[in-house]
Amino acid sequence: MQKCICGKQHKSRGKINDCVGKIIKGCSVIRNVYAAIIRWDGKSDHTPKLQSVAVINSFKDCLDKEYVDFDRKGRGSALNHDLYGYDPIQGVAVIQSRNAFRARENDFMNTHKTYFLCGYNENTNKPFRHPISAAAVRGAIRSGADSVGVVKAAQCWMWGVTEKQLEASVRQGDLLLVPERGEPHGDYMGQIMTLARSHEVHASAIRKNGRIYARNPQLIHVKGQHAPVEIHGWASVRVARDVTAWDFAARIGD
Repeated sequence: MQKCICGKQHKSRGKINDCVGKIIKGCSVIRNVYAAIIRWDGKSDHTPKLQSVAVINSFKDCLDKEYVDFDRKGRGSALNHDLYGYDPIQGVAVIQSRNAFRARENDFMNTHKTYFLCGYNENTNKPFRHPISAAAVRGAIRSGADSVGVVKAAQCWMWGVTEKQLEASVRQGDLLLVPERGEPHGDYMGQIMTLARSHEVHASAIRKNGRIYARNPQLIHVKGQHAPVEIHGWASVRVARDVTAWDFAARIGD
């Protein structure tokens, strides 16, 4: 049994995601001057309001612990987190970790920031954290994306796909199978290939031409953290890109 943001106990993380999705459906996202999410407001006073801190707390296993450690002269550092995107159906969030620090008295405050997509692996429930482009996040917000739209924009950047391609694709961890039209050209690479160290592509044919293409591919995760996925026909097999992150927001999980 796991405690939900609604305060009730649910049997699984999937049930929690379903519950939260119902809470925020039709609600408007309220952001602060830095574009971070503060809360979701309902259409009436009777609609429950969801605070961003509750969502961040639900991903606490994905995050380094927050702290504030300054001396009387203002020297020291602090770490905190802000929410920028959230998709309860996928059970993932876009979070910014920010380290503020001052080395000497009367110095300016310095900051290091990293945005990342985070969540929990399907089979093992272990946390993952994937550093992403700040420009992709900011661009989505400027274009009016809601909390789910920011997540989609981050994922489109990760795999270099359009939103339409993303919707038609199948994901396994940080790999994505993207349906392709027609038969691609390229060097024949056999029927089995290992990508990103722990994902095996099994297909009737695998070709390489800038990208990896596979016919009737099935992805198998050798560590067992993800269930096998497959697509009929030709698909490109894409490994998610990431950005260089500060140590308090480094990539973890698959």
